[in-house]
Amino acid sequence: MPPSTHSGFEGNEASPEPAKMPLSQGDVAMCFAYATADIVSQRVGTEISALDLATKYYFADPARLAQSTDPELRLHLRRMGNYRAAIDASRAATEVTGDGNPSRIPYIDKLEGGEEDIAALLYNIGGLCRDRDLPSYDGFTHFSGYLAVRRRIRRLVPAAQFSRRILGSATPSILSPSSDALNADWIAHVEKSCRRIPSPVPLLPVSYRVAKNEADFLQRLDEGRPPSAADVAKMFAMVDYALDHGRAPAVGYSWYVLEAAAPDEIDLVADHSSPVVARRKVGATCQYRIQDNTGEYCSRMRKGISARCDYGRIWLNEDELKRTLYSVTYLR
Repeated sequence: MPPSTHSGFEGNEASPEPAKMPLSQGDVAMCFAYATADIVSQRVGTEISALDLATKYYFADPARLAQSTDPELRLHLRRMGNYRAAIDASRAATEVTGDGNPSRIPYIDKLEGGEEDIAALLYNIGGLCRDRDLPSYDGFTHFSGYLAVRRRIRRLVPAAQFSRRILGSATPSILSPSSDALNADWIAHVEKSCRRIPSPVPLLPVSYRVAKNEADFLQRLDEGRPPSAADVAKMFAMVDYALDHGRAPAVGYSWYVLEAAAPDEIDLVADHSSPVVARRKVGATCQYRIQDNTGEYCSRMRKGISARCDYGRIWLNEDELKRTLYSVTYLR
């Protein structure tokens, strides 16, 4: 993976040595964006902004993909068939957190969830934004002051009509008179901050999933419909193929594989996504090294797993990963 240059501030407790850690998502539930940013960064050779990638996932106009002149991307889109429907379906599953947001207003920093393959595909639009231009470490922490000011302003100043035009390609569930103007402000801020560079290669995602997300995965288990042996073998074959060809695949799995739920935790689902950055054999056991983006301390992870964790990079036995693995995505 590209060397990290990000840094924490204000006595950041989530990461004692930020420069040695992967990009941390902080309090936002956008692990898909951080995992996708990692695999894109590895593919293009520079650390890109996960916040820029998330912004494009939620708000970029998919029609711009058809404007590409890259023959490989155009062929990829033709092979996808109705790619617009795939994008719309993925975005329609976006959720809005109620944490610090009881009215569930769909502000950019309150959006949750997404799919790695669609996020990577949409990142072909408009060029790359380096993380040093739009820092993503600890989610929106670097922009909390900016967003707070814009929220106050937008409560006092009527929303401009252009806001809805800028956001017109977003899924209807995240369009709201209460948030449109602020989200348009954020998009403008991103474009002002990012000194965009063209991608050296088209971003062509290959993906396979046995469930939409972990909740769907668990429901299938409850109904006696676990992934078949062939499905599991295919997912691991894709991980191995990607690593063999110099790609870092992203996998969808449960955070509870790494860390037990807190005693007062009421959520049975802890959907997570991470890139796989290495593989090794230890005796007869195959291990995969996943790169976690939560900024969590290794010491808090499960006994045995914590001993295989180093600054957020954890060696998982194949059986540990297999337990909740439901998706794999890599870039051609």
